[in-house]
Amino acid sequence: MKDRGLKMAKIVLLALPVLMFWMILRGSAGEVDFSLLREDVEQAVGLTGMKQGDARLLRRFYGLNGEELENWTLWTAEDNMAVEELLLAECETEEQAEQVRQAAEARVETQKKNFEGYGPEQVQLLDDSVIRTKGTCVLFVVSAQARQAEDAFEKAFAFRRF
Repeated sequence: MKDRGLKMAKIVLLALPVLMFWMILRGSAGEVDFSLLREDVEQAVGLTGMKQGDARLLRRFYGLNGEELENWTLWTAEDNMAVEELLLAECETEEQAEQVRQAAEARVETQKKNFEGYGPEQVQLLDDSVIRTKGTCVLFVVSAQARQAEDAFEKAFAFRRF
């Protein structure tokens, strides 16, 4: 009986560090370094023909207060007849991330109405837009490179870059 207890204790002691190491590597969505995530996504989109947006545009386009978000970046098209956009936000909570996701969906619908009937290329880009949420991070991309941005976003969480 004593030998069995010792064997179990050894197994637990050996398994515990492995489990702890795995949990550290796995992490959570909030543990991704936002600046690295932003760099990867911006590089994937390319940002040609886009300008960086400010808190005023964030509020106007999405109804969001930038001061209430943990981190965020917004890029919009330089040309008023273009629909390219990138919003990447790190939120305080998953509930707030859901609000950002809903705001992005509403933005897509508004833009579709704006371009319906005379901007078929713009409407197609909006139809192909990407909205993804991972934990407290939200990605919204309207671009010909939307899938590449989505891949960069997904990879950042798969490898948990700190």
